[in-house]
Amino acid sequence: MPALAFASNFLWVLVLGLLGPSLPAIVSDLGISYAQAGLFFTLLSLGSFFGTSLGSIASDRLPRKALFAACAALLAAGLLVLGFMRSYVLAALLIFLLSLVGSPVGAVGQSIMLGMFPSRRERNLSLMASFGAVGSLLAPVLVSINYSAQLAWRWPFTEAAVLAFLLFIAVLALPIPPAGPPRERRGVLAILKNRRVAGAAVMIFFSIAIDLGFSYWLTEYFAAELHVSLRLSSSVVGIYLAGIVAGRFLIPLALKRISPETHLGLSLSVALAGILLFILVSSVPAKAALCALYGLGVGPVFPLLMARGSREFPEQSGVVTGVLFGGMSLGGMVFPLLVGSIAAGIGIARTYWFCAVVAFGLLVAALFGLRASATERPARRPPA
Repeated sequence: MPALAFASNFLWVLVLGLLGPSLPAIVSDLGISYAQAGLFFTLLSLGSFFGTSLGSIASDRLPRKALFAACAALLAAGLLVLGFMRSYVLAALLIFLLSLVGSPVGAVGQSIMLGMFPSRRERNLSLMASFGAVGSLLAPVLVSINYSAQLAWRWPFTEAAVLAFLLFIAVLALPIPPAGPPRERRGVLAILKNRRVAGAAVMIFFSIAIDLGFSYWLTEYFAAELHVSLRLSSSVVGIYLAGIVAGRFLIPLALKRISPETHLGLSLSVALAGILLFILVSSVPAKAALCALYGLGVGPVFPLLMARGSREFPEQSGVVTGVLFGGMSLGGMVFPLLVGSIAAGIGIARTYWFCAVVAFGLLVAALFGLRASATERPARRPPA
């Protein structure tokens, strides 16, 4: 079952990563402006916000196998139809609907995985996030291969539809246990009142600023402000994502030696040091190499925060996953646009100081969490 969760997250992040590299061809084909095309990203994040949240919550109440299979099938159909859209309005509407019904595949897969293997929470979440990072890394490669073969922008989405259909077949073929009845079913608001869940959701929201807020504008920064060729500037995102993947794959090894709270603090320290050096050095090769260091620090943040929040209500993994994924999707709607708006006024280079400030704030919050967990442990020990 973890393999299904890994595959579903890989697929959805791959789909998210296809839109950006395909945008110039879509703009040309549909005859739209870049401002109009920017609405695609907003609708994609908006659909993901509602889809992941509602899908995760539904996984605690509806038959999981049917829900998982339906989301995979609808995602495959939406990706296939998207390639035939000739109207901007219809394409925008379909992107929203595709995100709404397709985004739950990763969230539902995660909630099922957490319910089945609660003792392997950190390890499985880190591996799941790693597969997602690999999907993000491979998306521009897939688009590039299709363009090199003189194929239209529609083909990568069609190929992703085939992967979604294969996921649908796998969900039908493999056994998926139903959600067990929780000892005490709590609503979303009751779960949000839990300090650890709410804190993790808020930190996940701000962590998007240091992840997507940084990477979405990285190619433009190297091309427009450092005057690097477009081919080379496009590769720096891959360097950053390689750091993300490495950081997430190292989580299980690190957790054998240190606690998750300590690992979170160390990762944010590496991220803060990485982005400060990235901002301050002037050498272009050094900046490119520091993208990997920064990614190494940012990579573990999201899965460690997911593990922290989902640990509180293991019997309602779907609802908690929905709340935490909601924070991620909301951050995806806010921070890329916010960073772009700031950059329009002061330039991308100076805007990266905003990412550094957010990384510092997250580090302070993580250190307070580490201190709180250290004081709670002795209190939980039974008296001698």
